[in-house]
Amino acid sequence: MNHFDILGRSIADPVVESYLAHHEKLDPIDFRTNAEMGFFGGFDSGFGLQVESLSAYSAEFEEVRSRRLSDGEERIVSRLSFTGPDAIRAVQRAYSSALPFGLTFGDSSDIVAEKLGTGPFREGKSSTLPEYSAERFVHSYAVGNIVVIAKYDADLRLMAVYLMQADRTMLKATRRKASLPKQKIMPGNIDKVEALRVQMPTQRWRESMAEGDELFNEADIATAETALNAFIDTVKAATSQRDAQAIQAAVKDIVLAINEIHGRSGMIETLERDELGVLIDAVVRASGFSLPDDEDITAEWREW
Repeated sequence: MNHFDILGRSIADPVVESYLAHHEKLDPIDFRTNAEMGFFGGFDSGFGLQVESLSAYSAEFEEVRSRRLSDGEERIVSRLSFTGPDAIRAVQRAYSSALPFGLTFGDSSDIVAEKLGTGPFREGKSSTLPEYSAERFVHSYAVGNIVVIAKYDADLRLMAVYLMQADRTMLKATRRKASLPKQKIMPGNIDKVEALRVQMPTQRWRESMAEGDELFNEADIATAETALNAFIDTVKAATSQRDAQAIQAAVKDIVLAINEIHGRSGMIETLERDELGVLIDAVVRASGFSLPDDEDITAEWREW
């Protein structure tokens, strides 16, 4: 069974209809109960297929693989989920057909990486309501143009798999990485990079804090300021060496540093996100690094 061939297709596509019919036979009890919400498969049945409107799907993903209905009625398959037995929820039934990539519930995270042929590009923890589920580990993998999200138990044993197509952000990041050798970094632009240091938003943050804004605290502002200075220093050094890869690595480092600050204090709200995004983008472009106007170079790692 080719699970990957379902993603991006119309809910009315014969390929999808056949796929749904097969899974409904596996567990017909509540398979279509939530179909009007765009979810096929019982919440405890071990399988789920999610669809989105054509406009919503197209806004997030580049490729619509098939169209069968009018624009207003069209629903596109956006996500598949396969879940195993759950020690917390006794009613949870395990998916009974073959998992994608030859995966098996209970596989260790190392075995999953081996079967997928790649390590995770993101690792995290997922804590839901205590009475519903224990803390889980969640690893995300990129396999071609497919994103595989694996959920693990406390012992890093596989308990759920989710599939979706790579979204626009990921595809742009892939194309950007491929273009790194062609980037024309300009060593003469070091002064332009340095000149942007005065645009760091931390001074405004301190002024807001002094005026009583409880969003900010000096410790996190100072940590952010140190990270931003290190980012600019790294980009300057990479510019002098015409090293586009080092510039992209510097972006990743500063975004991860701000992620940590935000995760601790929630300090980065809409205005702060915009300030940081404008600064990071300007520093990168000042080096000579070329970016499309609609590309956010921070999006690949940003959690704020």
